[in-house]
Amino acid sequence: MKSTTLHTPRGIRGLRLLVAAGTAAVVALGTVLIPVLPAAAHHGWPGFETDRLVYIAGTVSSDGVWGNPHSQFDVTLDSNLPADTPELAIPEQLQDPEDSIRVKAALSYKGPHKELEVIIAPPAWSGQWGLGRALKSGERFRAVGYINRTNDGLFRPVVFWYGDDDVPVNQVLGNTLPVRAPLPK
Repeated sequence: MKSTTLHTPRGIRGLRLLVAAGTAAVVALGTVLIPVLPAAAHHGWPGFETDRLVYIAGTVSSDGVWGNPHSQFDVTLDSNLPADTPELAIPEQLQDPEDSIRVKAALSYKGPHKELEVIIAPPAWSGQWGLGRALKSGERFRAVGYINRTNDGLFRPVVFWYGDDDVPVNQVLGNTLPVRAPLPK
């Protein structure tokens, strides 16, 4: 009996290889992007209550994380916050009256937490705007920014001031607030 070998035409074999490679690429891309999606929602401005700026002040209470995609640390809030943002130097990038008036008018945090987790820009950006190192536990920290929409214990500043000298640091990575919230009444 004569053995017969069936051959797949070259065009179909190439198509099968292309489909297999495409499927592998989609699966690989999915495993990379799926973990990024919650992080983007967690860290992006749309995940925060950008309709109102909030002022916080206190001391850094954890070593946190100094790195990418964002640096994070905890701040124990002062027990007696002023009604609104005290007179502090506004970073050059946010001195446009449309932005600086909003930063200066931010009302103090009145939420339930005595400590907030703070998320700031990665070291390359924070360093570019005035903070070239991790903040130290016990260091003074003041900020104006937004509370997270789904985690009211998470705060993201648009500007912050650190240390005894209240060194200002822009956090919007540009020259305007991500959203110009209405001024408080």
